[in-house]
Amino acid sequence: MPTPARILFRILLWLLLGGWIGAMLLFGAVVARAAFVAVPDPGIAAHLIGRVLGPLQLSGIGLALVLSALGGSLERGRAVVVLPLLLGVLCAVNHFGVSPAVAAIDIADPALAATAGTRFARLHQLSVWLFGATAVGALALAALHARRELRQDVRRL
Repeated sequence: MPTPARILFRILLWLLLGGWIGAMLLFGAVVARAAFVAVPDPGIAAHLIGRVLGPLQLSGIGLALVLSALGGSLERGRAVVVLPLLLGVLCAVNHFGVSPAVAAIDIADPALAATAGTRFARLHQLSVWLFGATAVGALALAALHARRELRQDVRRL
């Protein structure tokens, strides 16, 4: 690959990966916690969280595809191509499977309170786990890229 294109791909990769990691850290460490403190109604806070989490998950799917393609274009090995695709799958499962199931549960209905509460807790736990696994995976992807980039740079010397 020509050097200018390689440089552009490296810059794009690090900007996208850094932005994705930063967005996940901001959401998980600040936004989700702040919503339930600042908004007195838990239902409204949950709706706010969903409005932020949805675009974050959708962007994760798109970023996963782009990061996979960049990893392949930069010839950094199979792991940096496959790992972002797996992270994209986690985002898709969370967005299209778990999040709608959580949103559909009416925990305010007294007739369903016990079973709905248990189901909500399990699905919410799964959503949090998927989100956390995606964040850890993105950090691992950054480490893999850094390691491979250093190896490639050393070989060029």
